[in-house]
Amino acid sequence: MDRAETATPLTYRIQQLGPPRYRDGSVSTTHKQGIQNNESVSGFDSLVLHHPGDNRAARMVDGVVIAGKAGRVFAHIDGRLQEVEYSREDEKGRLRTYDLLPDQVLVKRDFILSDPHYGPMSKEGRTVAVPSPVPGIIGARRDGEGLIDIHDQAGGKVIARFRHLSNIQVGIGDTVSYGQTLGMQSNVATPAIHVHIEMDSHYYRQFRNYVDDLASGRLPVQEEYRRGLAARPVVNDGTLRLGQSSEQIRQLQSVMHGEGYRNADGSPLDRDGVYRIGMQGALLDFQHAHGIAQTGDVDPATLRFVHAAHSFERDRHHHSEGGRLPAVKAEATTLPGHPHHADHSGSMPSEQPPAVNQRSSQAMHQHTPLLESLVSALETDDARALSTVCEEIAGSSAARDLLEQGRALLAAEHMQQHTQQAPRLHL
Repeated sequence: MDRAETATPLTYRIQQLGPPRYRDGSVSTTHKQGIQNNESVSGFDSLVLHHPGDNRAARMVDGVVIAGKAGRVFAHIDGRLQEVEYSREDEKGRLRTYDLLPDQVLVKRDFILSDPHYGPMSKEGRTVAVPSPVPGIIGARRDGEGLIDIHDQAGGKVIARFRHLSNIQVGIGDTVSYGQTLGMQSNVATPAIHVHIEMDSHYYRQFRNYVDDLASGRLPVQEEYRRGLAARPVVNDGTLRLGQSSEQIRQLQSVMHGEGYRNADGSPLDRDGVYRIGMQGALLDFQHAHGIAQTGDVDPATLRFVHAAHSFERDRHHHSEGGRLPAVKAEATTLPGHPHHADHSGSMPSEQPPAVNQRSSQAMHQHTPLLESLVSALETDDARALSTVCEEIAGSSAARDLLEQGRALLAAEHMQQHTQQAPRLHL
């Protein structure tokens, strides 16, 4: 059936390559175990981690995400581990900006659109138009990659990026509206036909609305039904995500610094109001210590502790004789809002969930048999056994994780140096 002959709007069928699963449906985090299949997508919340097979074992240890696909970077956003992109050094120490501003973060997703009148695996079904997720200006077009960048304004920053498109229908400098066709879903510079999209973290809620509009049929397959459609209004959820900046983030950084939290590389937290990747492990630790959800976002539940600390400072000044500060300075752990403060301890959950940001000792705990073998070989002075166990340790996933973690920390330190030299985003 020709889509032009269809008198009613068609709702996209949306699928994604799901995570590796065992026969009982549970997700495998062990490489070479489990089977991946295409799974239905009902909306934004049902989208899984980008490249879920390659990244199945990715997790944060000591503030750095390890065990993901080589060359990829990750972050926790909205309580979920997600693949992201930001300016950073590559494995050869070269600074790669990816045409992004300093501290800017893009969130990546893959999914497959298809026409419901055709089979989901057919080329006819998957050859569909890809609508724009935001209004803006086309800032880049590279047909060899199937790439389109949408900027917030002429000469501005990237707010949305698509890859692998064919028959691109917009050019650099063009103004695009919400829902306007950008090009056709394709497999340019990639094996499989699918949509690859990256959205700026400032536009995370617009990203959510876009995928939900595709799934609900508000953005239908046929372009004529999308013309003139406005994006849904975005409601402020009071949440600031990685890559964003504000005075509230600066206040939180000051409170966290006062409680002893540090960046992943061990350096003091920046107190300039910019939420950078090096701070995320500390933020997750702060949330875990205070008994709130470990979202990785600067959300209202987290900012509550900033307000409590500021109230304490105001009260200190108001109750000081002659405007003088009390002689005894309160320790960080006695500040209102801190988990050890009496006003807060009653609201702490009786059973804390596991920490999202693991420690190296926790990550190595499951590999104690190898360590026990090493101790045994050393005690018996068995050279052959010692050689064998050293080879096993060197080839173990734990050793690879620690090596990867060290490289990531070194890259983060170099990136921090570049960031300090670059112009900062204004609050």
